[in-house]
Amino acid sequence: MSSLNNKWYSNGKLLITGEYLVMYGAKALAIPLNKGQSFEISPIKCHEIVWTAYTPNGIWFRAIIELNGFKVIQTNNKTLAKNLVEVLKALNLMSGVFKHNGFNIVTKLDFNPEFGFGTSSTLISNLASWADVDPYELLDKTFGGSGYDIACARNKYPIKYQLKDDNRFIENVDFNPSFSDNLYFVYLGKKQNSADSIKHFNKKMNFRDADIEDISQITNKIILCEKQTEFDDLLTDHEEVMSRILEIPKIETKCFEGLPFKVKSLGAWGGDFVLLSSNDSYAETLKAIYGAGYTEVFRYDDLIIDSL
Repeated sequence: MSSLNNKWYSNGKLLITGEYLVMYGAKALAIPLNKGQSFEISPIKCHEIVWTAYTPNGIWFRAIIELNGFKVIQTNNKTLAKNLVEVLKALNLMSGVFKHNGFNIVTKLDFNPEFGFGTSSTLISNLASWADVDPYELLDKTFGGSGYDIACARNKYPIKYQLKDDNRFIENVDFNPSFSDNLYFVYLGKKQNSADSIKHFNKKMNFRDADIEDISQITNKIILCEKQTEFDDLLTDHEEVMSRILEIPKIETKCFEGLPFKVKSLGAWGGDFVLLSSNDSYAETLKAIYGAGYTEVFRYDDLIIDSL
């Protein structure tokens, strides 16, 4: 039975530690963002889904989907429409919400969908809220993943997340670094497909049980650390473990060599966001980042949800 409400909102996310290995039991630190996605739904007479998706720049995606057979009648993006149909089919099998009624659905992202802040996870969370189904089950039946992003979508605090023996352990943590003014998120401009990255990683399985324990310990220490120097060392330790496993150079060496920063990849390695720690002034830091060719920069405190 779907909810009587007609509007929902879910938070975006960033995974600070535990990328890839969170799928195999590593403890991960994840933070909900003050940017997310809204979802508004209203019934219509015809047995169709009329879907309109907005970004901050206007309409991003449109589709009309006939619910008898889930056939795409009209769209401006066939790939997105195909992915959406698979999600709607899974939702219908779980809840039967589309058996008799059609709907007009409007979604609005607070962020550029290229950023990897959780376009898919916020959608799954909102759809599951409306249809009153388990969002983690819907995620498993569609995009897959550890589920940390769903936990962030529905939380206003940083979390320590662990997936172990098919059980999810989610703990709100007090992660509010005193040196947050010196932390930045920088977009590298090459959106990564999380599902494809996970599949590639799963094929190689180039890690040891000790790596999972090492990343879990780094996560615990990062949550508790009070000094930026210690934080920087932990970022380096994390990067070294993952660089060896992935057989990919550290992003600091690859894209920021010679600059006075500590840099950690976030999420799928290769092009999404990085976390950058700087001891320079804001102006000097921005100048160096821009000089390296990157123009999408957020200060840590400008992006993290205010949980107070």
